[in-house]
Amino acid sequence: MMKNLINTVLGSDAQITDEMLANISLQGSKGASAAYLTATLESATPEVRRMFGEFLTQSVMSHETLTNMAIKKGWYKPYHTPDEQVSQAYQQASQAFSEGMRAQ
Repeated sequence: MMKNLINTVLGSDAQITDEMLANISLQGSKGASAAYLTATLESATPEVRRMFGEFLTQSVMSHETLTNMAIKKGWYKPYHTPDEQVSQAYQQASQAFSEGMRAQ
């Protein structure tokens, strides 16, 4: 459903995969966690600190769930060597760049 929405917004030529959506979601969750951590540490009021701390916990749990799904689907391979991970990232970036150039 989300893929259809993004394709509608970006145009039917956009090739958004489930893996791309998972990566985008992981980055968003990572950013939210960083923001909640900062807010928790900067809060002066104990009640506000506790509230942000609870949001942080939820955000970290969400990120963990998404990471586990990405590992299970084979989109993320944390146990590969650094060389293999860089090579995979390069191949994915090259593919995305090539598809982007064809769409123009």
